[in-house]
Amino acid sequence: MDIKIFLPIKLKRILWLLFPVLAGVAVILVAPVMKNGPKKTEFVEQAVKVRTIKISKIDVVPRVTGYGKIIPARTWDAVAEVAGQVNWISDDLRDGRVVMAGSELLRIEDSYYLLSLAQAEAQLRASEARNKTTRDGLAIAKKELELLRADYERKKELAKKGTVSKATVDSAERPMLAGQTQVANLQNNIDLNKAENQALIAQRDVAKLDLERTRKVAPFDVRITTVNIGVAQYANKGQLMFSADGLDVAEVAAQFPVGILRPLAGASGEGTPSGVSQSVLALQAVVRLRTATHMVEWPARISRVSGTIDPQTQSLGVVVAVDRPAEAAKPGERPPLFRNTFVEVELSSAPIEGLIVVPLNAVHQGVVYVVDADMRLEKREVMVEFSQKGYAVLQEGLKPGERIVTSDLITAVDGMLLAPQEDEKTKSRMILEATGKEPTK
Repeated sequence: MDIKIFLPIKLKRILWLLFPVLAGVAVILVAPVMKNGPKKTEFVEQAVKVRTIKISKIDVVPRVTGYGKIIPARTWDAVAEVAGQVNWISDDLRDGRVVMAGSELLRIEDSYYLLSLAQAEAQLRASEARNKTTRDGLAIAKKELELLRADYERKKELAKKGTVSKATVDSAERPMLAGQTQVANLQNNIDLNKAENQALIAQRDVAKLDLERTRKVAPFDVRITTVNIGVAQYANKGQLMFSADGLDVAEVAAQFPVGILRPLAGASGEGTPSGVSQSVLALQAVVRLRTATHMVEWPARISRVSGTIDPQTQSLGVVVAVDRPAEAAKPGERPPLFRNTFVEVELSSAPIEGLIVVPLNAVHQGVVYVVDADMRLEKREVMVEFSQKGYAVLQEGLKPGERIVTSDLITAVDGMLLAPQEDEKTKSRMILEATGKEPTK
């Protein structure tokens, strides 16, 4: 028999509300008993791996690189100095041919100039003959004048003694005066002949010069670059017939910023702006040509420096010269320095001894990261004296024997623990850039 318990509806509602409250109180009472304390973990500082180099004093050779095109120091533009038809051209008068000094390259028809020379020489001989005749006549006239003067003086003395009349003296004076006039005229003719003779000599010399100008001879060793005329063509006076470049000296005009040149000028003892131009002349120079397979170098000398600084780029023009570049040319190894060849020019000074040098990328806005004795990072301010490609020379801030960080740290915090590793590659590259020589192992 089932027994059912009937509760009032009001009591049921009270029980349903009381049950959640009792459950919550039970949880609160039991929770402190069941709660466990947090596990304690020990903090271990992680060292950051970085590349470092040890600082030492080295001898720095400041250098700077510029670029320019080859220009021959001397050029020859063969201009027609006389007019005429070209009747002969040498086989060497071709583009690219090398011609030695004294080689004849071209002739212009010289018949007209031979005739002009012959005419001038004939006129000169005629003038000399007239001059000789006049001189001979003058000599005779002078002797006659001496006789007439002596006769006049004798009769003049006789007249004083009363032996002859005054009319006789006057009759002796007239021929004497006529003789003086004749001598004076002949002397004037000689002077005129002399002036005429000088003019005829000049005409003869001009004719000789025009005759010489019908032939073109190389004044120095050249390489032919352009030819504008051929056989049987008429050359007008002033016409450019061909051009050639000298082989003795090749020049390169390169531009260098004055700020980059100052360290080199300082090494030469002339670091002031006014002394930069003069000190550049004492630098060493090398011309380089980079090919697809290798690099070719020529020793060079600094020929001259521009007299002004470019106001827009603040750069100074430096002209370096390579002597006798054609003699050092070797097919397949060392090409000749042709006009407009684009080359690299490096200027360098004498070594500056005992400088503190660091890689350029190790300087962060005047701060260098130093590894202290506890292997922790120290941010140290430094003063840069000058910097060039790949390295910076410090004036103060570091001492030999200290170690600096060469890695690019994403976060650099003073005092952070470091795990340094020697960066031989960066150090070798820095030494090569600063000294121009591979470091000794």
